Amino acid sequence: MKKTKKFLSIVFAAIMIVSMSATAFAQGKIFVDLQEVESDTAPQIINDRTMVPVRAIAEMIGYDVYWRSETNQVHVCEKGSEVPQVAMTIDDTKAYYSKYEEELQDTVGVETILDVPPTVVNNRTLVPLRFVSEAVGYVVEYAEETGDVYLFSPAYIERQQGEGKGGEPGGTADDGIGGLGIAEDGKGEDLQGVNADGKGDVVPLVKEEMEYVLKQTTNSWLEMTKEEKDSYVVLVGRWWEDLENIIVEDYEDMVKVIDHQMEQYFKNKVDESVFNTACEIYKADKTKYTAE
Repeated sequence: MKKTKKFLSIVFAAIMIVSMSATAFAQGKIFVDLQEVESDTAPQIINDRTMVPVRAIAEMIGYDVYWRSETNQVHVCEKGSEVPQVAMTIDDTKAYYSKYEEELQDTVGVETILDVPPTVVNNRTLVPLRFVSEAVGYVVEYAEETGDVYLFSPAYIERQQGEGKGGEPGGTADDGIGGLGIAEDGKGEDLQGVNADGKGDVVPLVKEEMEYVLKQTTNSWLEMTKEEKDSYVVLVGRWWEDLENIIVEDYEDMVKVIDHQMEQYFKNKVDESVFNTACEIYKADKTKYTAE
C-alpha cells in the first residue's frame, strides 16, 4: 500500500511539473497601435502560445463577441454585426475566418488548424491572440526580451505608409515602379508618414512610437515578419528626418543591411539595439534620440 501511495505521489508530482511547463501567466504587456491595453484576466502562455480572454481581445480590436451555446462556438464579429469574422469551437483546433480574395473580388471562408484550441480557464474563454488578431487584419509582433505583444491595426499601418502617394512597405506604388519611399511621379520621394496634404512635412513620432523603436534588439528583429521590419524602418526614417533631416533613400536596402548585421550579431551571440546599430550604419547621432 505504501508503495502504491509513493507511486501515485510521484505521478502527481510529474503531472504538476508538466502542467507548469505548459501553462504560465504571460509577463509582458499588450499594446494596440502602441497604446497599452489592460484586461482583468492576465494573458496565459499555453504550449508556447499567448492565450487571452476572448472578450478582452475583441474589445482591443474593436469587435463584438458572441457565445453560441448550441454549437459550443465563439464568434468574433464586426461591430453591429452578428456575421462571424472568426469562428472557433472550445477544445477544437479547427477554426474558421473570413478573407477577401482579390481574384474573386469576394469574401470567402477559410478553414485553419490552430496550434492551441480555445479553452475555458476559471470560467473565462481563452483564445489564441495571434490567430484572432491576424484573422481580422492586424499585424502581431512579440518583443522576446520583455514578453510584450504589439498589435497594429490596418488603419495604423496605412497611416505609417502615408496617404495618396508612395507604395506600401515592401510593395509597389500605384504606377508600378515603386516600393518603399517611391512616389507615383517616380521621383523617389520619401512620403512615408507625411501629412495628408502631400506637402512632405514629416509627422513627428509620438512617445509610444519612440519607445517601440528603442525597445527592439537583435532577437526581436529576427522574429519580425517582413511587413513588421518595413514598418519599423519607416518609423526610424521619420524620426531621423524630423530631428536631423537625414533622408532614407532606400528603405528596402535599409532592411537588408539591418538584416545582415542582426544575423551577424546572432551568430556571435550579441543582443544589440536595432536602432543604435542603424544609427551607427547610417551615421545618425544616437545620443539625440530618447523617448522622453
